[in-house]
Amino acid sequence: MPQKENHYDFRSWSHLGEPEVATDNMRAYLLKANGCVIGYLAANDGNQHHPWDLIDESQYGDEDDTLRPRIILIWVANAYRRKGVGATLVQALADDFGCQVADVSWSSPISDAGRHLARQLSPGGVWIS
Repeated sequence: MPQKENHYDFRSWSHLGEPEVATDNMRAYLLKANGCVIGYLAANDGNQHHPWDLIDESQYGDEDDTLRPRIILIWVANAYRRKGVGATLVQALADDFGCQVADVSWSSPISDAGRHLARQLSPGGVWIS
């Protein structure tokens, strides 16, 4: 669904078949309601991030090499948008990693909907990679 909706021609999930250990701890989170997937988040861990103030969308700050969970892709079904599904997925990622939501990194570019979610979850700015 994210691929179709966002009009790109590559898979958002690179691992097929049996689960395997990935060096970057690649993982996916699915949120279901009534037997249907209503939200999806793909993430990995990385250590090349920059702080970014989303309010004035200034230039990125200096690089930080702290290991952080990084959102590669987040998608929510249209009917469930602006109902806390994206926030629930990001919180699950932060909880799984053992950090605060404000410490999660977002891969760039960030869509308009992604920026809106990031501003809600981390009004002081986000980490970008």
